[in-house]
Order: sequence, then structure tokens, then C-alpha cells
Amino acid sequence: MLSHFLLMVVYSLLVSVFFTALWRRDRKEQRKLFLQLFLGMVVGGLVVAWLMYPFPPGPPAPIP
Repeated sequence: MLSHFLLMVVYSLLVSVFFTALWRRDRKEQRKLFLQLFLGMVVGGLVVAWLMYPFPPGPPAPIP
């Protein structure tokens, strides 16, 4: 089973590659934009997860 973190990294990688190829032509600018997008999504996701950690989870889902 894949972890949530691994899925987030794969999603960030794919989205970053797509938008980098779509928005930039120069290789240097592509690398810079890719790193900004990729690290922004991964680090941003970790920051949001860290901020949500102290809150209690919701009630358990009923089993049908």
C-alpha cells in the first residue's frame, strides 16, 4: 500500500513537470520553476498537515 506522503510527492512531481513544460521554454527557467512548484507543494502539504495535527479526528464512520 502506498503512503499518503509518497502519493503527494508523485502528484507534486507530475503537476510540476506539466506546468513547467507548459509555462517555460528556457532550461534554466524550467529548473527554477520546477523546484519552486515541487517544493512549494510538498513543503506546503507538510506544513498544513503539521498545523492540523493537534486537532482531534472526527467521529468514527459508521460501519454499514
